Amino acid sequence: YQVIPRAWVQAAMKRWTEQAPDYGLGLVVGADVARGGDDKTVFAPRRGYWFDMLRKHPGRETPDGQSVADLLAIELRDGGVALIDVIGIGASGYDISRVMGLDVRPVNFSKGSDATDKSGTLHFINVRAECYWGMREALDPTAYPPIALPPDPELEADLCAARWIPQANGIKIESKEDIKKRLGRSPDCADGVV
Repeated sequence: YQVIPRAWVQAAMKRWTEQAPDYGLGLVVGADVARGGDDKTVFAPRRGYWFDMLRKHPGRETPDGQSVADLLAIELRDGGVALIDVIGIGASGYDISRVMGLDVRPVNFSKGSDATDKSGTLHFINVRAECYWGMREALDPTAYPPIALPPDPELEADLCAARWIPQANGIKIESKEDIKKRLGRSPDCADGVV
């Protein structure tokens, strides 16, 4: 019941190059926000199907929404859009980023989902399950164009940690708290990427 097979993640990391291919697509930054503690604020920049090296900031560097918005302003200095996890401290970072004129979009992992998998048969109980399953499908060796992920052992472990549970109302991804217990830390890198 592992959501994303390790071999698929490793193949995506082997495809990675330091220079982004020219997909003609703009910058999109996934943002998983932490407030203090042991968790990290992670920015996952991508252009098309190529992900850049993750920007990881200890939680103590993002104690409030203003600090998150300031770091996002650096990421988006040449344009682009950020998708911010708006649960918890991320909501404040989102609001302040909007006031600063940054192009940001809210992502609420706990919100219900009407999406299905690419076969149209599997449903998801929330946006978190939808996003993790979407990454699974994007990393499938038969998917085109292929995803390229930066070689990052922490990202590899995070992406391979999540397990799925079939339920009557759709696919559920195990809780972040359960993943934390198994990994010994929060899967911040995976959440930023997905």
